[in-house]
Amino acid sequence: MKNKLITGITIFLISATAHAQTDADILRFSMLNYGSTARSLGMGNSFGALGADFSTLAINPAGIALYRKSEFSVSPLFSNRNINSEYIKNNTSDNYFKFAFGNLGMVWAGSRDKESSPWKGFAFGIGYNKTNDFSSRYIAEAGNAKNSLLDNYMEQLNGVDPDDIPSFYPFDIDLAWQTYLLDTIDDAGTPYYYSALPFAGALQRKTVETRGGQGEWDFTFGGNYEDMFFFGLTLGVTTLRYFEESTWEESDDQDTIPFFESYQYNQTLETSGSGINIKAGFIFKPADAFRLGLAIHSPTWHSLVDEYSTSIKTDLEDGVIRDYTGPVFVPFDYNITTPFRVITSMGIIIGKQMAFNVDYEFLDYSQGRIRPVNKSFSSDFTPVNKAMRSKYTASHNLRAGLEWRFEQLRFRAGGYYSTSPFESALRVSEKTDLSRYGITGGLGFREKKYYVDLAYAWSKSGSYLLPYSLNNQTTEGITFSQTDNRVLITVGFLF
Repeated sequence: MKNKLITGITIFLISATAHAQTDADILRFSMLNYGSTARSLGMGNSFGALGADFSTLAINPAGIALYRKSEFSVSPLFSNRNINSEYIKNNTSDNYFKFAFGNLGMVWAGSRDKESSPWKGFAFGIGYNKTNDFSSRYIAEAGNAKNSLLDNYMEQLNGVDPDDIPSFYPFDIDLAWQTYLLDTIDDAGTPYYYSALPFAGALQRKTVETRGGQGEWDFTFGGNYEDMFFFGLTLGVTTLRYFEESTWEESDDQDTIPFFESYQYNQTLETSGSGINIKAGFIFKPADAFRLGLAIHSPTWHSLVDEYSTSIKTDLEDGVIRDYTGPVFVPFDYNITTPFRVITSMGIIIGKQMAFNVDYEFLDYSQGRIRPVNKSFSSDFTPVNKAMRSKYTASHNLRAGLEWRFEQLRFRAGGYYSTSPFESALRVSEKTDLSRYGITGGLGFREKKYYVDLAYAWSKSGSYLLPYSLNNQTTEGITFSQTDNRVLITVGFLF
């Protein structure tokens, strides 16, 4: 017989990690897409050695020391994300349009006294840079004649006493148990589990919508020594919000499965928090036409909290629609440390007509770590940190950009490529290994007191998701192809 009683709040505390802070969470919050000005974006976000653009506060803070005038700028961003998903040879696609701010900030450039001191100027900047956008939506669906998510649940229940299901699996399997998707018959005193989909054959659909993003308030100070050495330091205070609503649905769309119509398993996850990091930068300008840059970003120390909920709705063609909601999830506090970054840059300026910059960025995703605030849960996170060390590797990011000037007009082009964060053994295909590439372009108009810049960026990446696995049977995964289109406008005022 089913025991429908949930036995105490202790279950929820023990299960708080079971909804799964995973290595994927660390990766998600470590893969940044720098917010920028339209000038920087038009050049592929490659600006590490050129300086005098607000984007440098987040990339190479030494660039602030090249400002000659104070400046205020704001950059509204329009983005459209298209995700094409393929599941069991069936393709679907969806779009997500969003308006946001790439950045907003101000730089104060100090006086330049070339006679009395080798320090030729100082500058201070404060502002906001967007570093990640989680907004997306996708649908993946196909008929599956081989297996079901319920088969995965059945495997996990092997040897489990029915009375223990609510305490062992309060957020997923117990929901199926409570709504009779799973049940038992007694076989000589031993419970034998069976499911409402013993022979599969249902239409499977996974729907996910995510929202939120990461941003950073940058407080930057820089100095210019002899117009040859430029230094900068940024204190970054980060904000993070990730919201995900997902549904896994299986339905008898062909009306061929006895005593089964459909079920929808719903999950909602909200992660929020803040963090802090430090960036140090240096630019060396031995000649007006040539510059070298170096920036080191400390890890970002995030303090995060998760809120999680699940529910299920089941129709077994018996005239009863069963709804069941998982237990109230106790918000779980934990810390994530992202990898440190090193960025080297080279800039070339040809007269007053052309500027070129290339950035190389190194980071090692295997160095990311996750830790609970409550130390009694530390052992639960050992497998996650072990997975970070074994699954991920160093990533190499290359960005390059060009600007050509004609009177008050500016014409820009750029591109970038980021290698996969996964170890080679896990790279099934370049189309799904999370490597990223993109091309950019832009226009600008500049006067003495103001400027207006426009940029467009196109990028593409791919990923892979296995909805569930089985011990003795191969299950199908979902392949994603993500294309981003971004239009960024920057308006700036000089004073």
